[in-house]
Amino acid sequence: MKNVGLLWQTVRHLTLRQIVYQILFRLRRRPKLRLTKTSSQGHFLTSSPADKPISWQNDVFTFLNQSVQFATDVDWNYDRFGKLWTYNLNYFDFLNQPALELEVGLALIHQFIAQTESLRDGLESYPTSLRIINWIQFLSRHRVRDAVIERHLVAQAHLLRRRLEYHLAGNHLLENAFALLVGAVYFRQAHWFNKADRLLRQQLASQILADGGHDERSPMYHQLLLDKLLDCLLILQSESWQKDSGLILFLTDKATQMLGWLNAISFRNGDVPMVNDATWGIAPTTAKLRQKARAVLTQQPPDSVRLQESGYRMVRQERYELLADVGPIGPDHQPGHAHADTLSFVLYVDNYPVIVDNCVSTYQVGARRAWERSTAAHNTVTLHNANSSEVWANFRVGRRAKATVLMDSQHQLTARHDGYRQWGVIHERSWFVELDRLRITDRLLPTQAKLKTTPSGIARFYFHPTVPVEIVGDSVRAGSLKMSFHSETKPVFCVISSTMAEGFNSLRASQCLVVTFTSSLETTLLFLE
Repeated sequence: MKNVGLLWQTVRHLTLRQIVYQILFRLRRRPKLRLTKTSSQGHFLTSSPADKPISWQNDVFTFLNQSVQFATDVDWNYDRFGKLWTYNLNYFDFLNQPALELEVGLALIHQFIAQTESLRDGLESYPTSLRIINWIQFLSRHRVRDAVIERHLVAQAHLLRRRLEYHLAGNHLLENAFALLVGAVYFRQAHWFNKADRLLRQQLASQILADGGHDERSPMYHQLLLDKLLDCLLILQSESWQKDSGLILFLTDKATQMLGWLNAISFRNGDVPMVNDATWGIAPTTAKLRQKARAVLTQQPPDSVRLQESGYRMVRQERYELLADVGPIGPDHQPGHAHADTLSFVLYVDNYPVIVDNCVSTYQVGARRAWERSTAAHNTVTLHNANSSEVWANFRVGRRAKATVLMDSQHQLTARHDGYRQWGVIHERSWFVELDRLRITDRLLPTQAKLKTTPSGIARFYFHPTVPVEIVGDSVRAGSLKMSFHSETKPVFCVISSTMAEGFNSLRASQCLVVTFTSSLETTLLFLE
């Protein structure tokens, strides 16, 4: 019955369209390309400079910090490292890495085409979307006309058009729309263009929140989507075919909003908080996106955007920056990249990370994935070792914590969530902002008149691997921080070993401060000289 309840709490948030397409997705056969005898001729597009991360070098493919060298031809179905690695292989990002030789890129494309009949994961809509754009950018940059490649590209676009990912929605559906738009302009296909136009307007209007954040609340995916949006804008601005000033204006407005949000949540040193599903080395940096935006956007966003609907708050003081999570874990219908991290925070001091999110190192189902999404892996409070939101499998969420902001001023941020309502407890956290210190109060508030026991919780603080941590008497010294604790009953604290992800499949030793308290806890972080 527990599994039935968990499943119900998961699926009841899906939209009707998602449910219908989930059923269709499961009934469909494996995707298959329909190659025609002839093909439309492509028209070279304006492309951004080749700046993708280097993932192919000397016949070695490296994705997610795992490398493979194939003995002969590339096995595009290679799955030894899991589906995400296979996906990356089939994206063809390496075509647009700096200095990749034309002959190498063409040979890899033709190897892929030669295996058309046996392709599996590579023909799913998400990798197909990224590959379509990568192939077109590569061909356009090198001014290559190849009838075999163009015939295959047309077949991929037709396949994508038939299999748009309505069952998943979110960033997948946006990537589908971007690819269909680029394919439409390249091949001068009006019906593809009209479909992409409608889809982009619908999805960007619903997925980009009023404060400019993407509704899946992952800075990494936000950066990836903004990068693709800027690429599409560059193409549309440079093309005379199907010149749609209304669409260009709409996309420009959304890109400006997204860049404004990215500016607001980026730390002064250029880092973004690695909250929810986010990690290093995947998305273009904020600095690169700002540079690209200067060449595309007619108007740059203001330096300061008020964060609101996305649920994040950024506090900036002379010596420190605090990013707090006081909002929803993600959109109800698509929380796949969400973590159970309500009321967690990230702290940078003197432009260096001190208290950090653990990031993600894997999407594979297992203990590590479960831990990285858990409440215990974040800088917040657990009750009864439970998750504040029921994260399960690799991308599922059952019951979700609802956060409410009670105070949002220059010197105080207070919010609470109901993720522990099954025990009759509300978690409330306040951050009190001062020039030389930060005070955090946690309260476990009973929602029932009589609880059998006084609620006790565990607060965790995860430190960056470069930060030395030691207990000194009744306080903790962590780099330039001195941390002290006060409670109605004396809190018990200790420092334990932990690991932080520095990218997929890359872990680094770190330390975590664990504080056990009853009813309430006041933590003072004093910034030392």
